[in-house]
Amino acid sequence: MKADVSKEKRTADKIVAAATPLFARKGFAAVSVKELADAAGVNIALISYYFGGKENLYTVVLNRQFAIVAELLDTIVKEKLAPMDRIRRFAHSLVEVHRKAPFIDQLYYGEKINPTGCFDTILLKEAARVHCFLRDCITDAIASGQFRADLDVDFAAMNLGGNIHYYFCTQPFNEILLPAQQNQAEHYIDQALEIFFRGMLISQGY
Repeated sequence: MKADVSKEKRTADKIVAAATPLFARKGFAAVSVKELADAAGVNIALISYYFGGKENLYTVVLNRQFAIVAELLDTIVKEKLAPMDRIRRFAHSLVEVHRKAPFIDQLYYGEKINPTGCFDTILLKEAARVHCFLRDCITDAIASGQFRADLDVDFAAMNLGGNIHYYFCTQPFNEILLPAQQNQAEHYIDQALEIFFRGMLISQGY
């Protein structure tokens, strides 16, 4: 019995792994069930057997991708770091997130451009989770006297989130836009945070 369960999990995981880049590159509507089965090397009937259809498989793909970010946020919150250290930890951890989940941005923006039922149930929820995390960091930094008190915390959180994600959104063009260097993503994050913090800090004349 345990062997059968393990085999079924491996097969389901193989289907999800094959479906992830397909949905990311082509979008939900453009991917056929046959294409998903062929990419996974399984009988087409197994898509329905394991997932009940393409829609549920797409939901599983999105949930697994965004769960990586959700787990990261939960971990950082539990670490009880100072506000600016929380922001730094989150920003630099996203480099590793994108290495583990290289299709996450394509899935995110694909769903934004051509929304399915997952837009309300998954995408908005996950975007709000990140926004609230950054907003809380900024609010705590204001309360501790590090950031200026005249900030609109929601707009500041949007600005910060956009600055952090910009590098990953432009990933296909970075070889052209940016000079070649080791640890390019980490260097971008350092620079983006430095620019952001300079506009937020009370001290040092900023």
